[in-house]
Amino acid sequence: MTTFYFTTQDSECARDDGEGCDLPDLVSAIDEAKNVLSEMAADGIPRKDGQQLLVEILNGEKVPVVRLTLRLEISFVAIEEGAGKHTHR
Repeated sequence: MTTFYFTTQDSECARDDGEGCDLPDLVSAIDEAKNVLSEMAADGIPRKDGQQLLVEILNGEKVPVVRLTLRLEISFVAIEEGAGKHTHR
């Protein structure tokens, strides 16, 4: 088992609970970070273009080794002139 630490960040603040999590390997830590990220998204996805949710995995020495990011990106694909309606392709 290896101890990993997780920090999270949303549009308002960063959090580090300071508690380590013993997991078999880095792949397991990434799976756990995905769970944390999905829980954060369930509480509310970012509201503005470019905002993000972030989970960072730190090793036993608290050195960052992996970062998972969920970013909101709003792209206007096509807009009909004058009508104000979106055109889908």
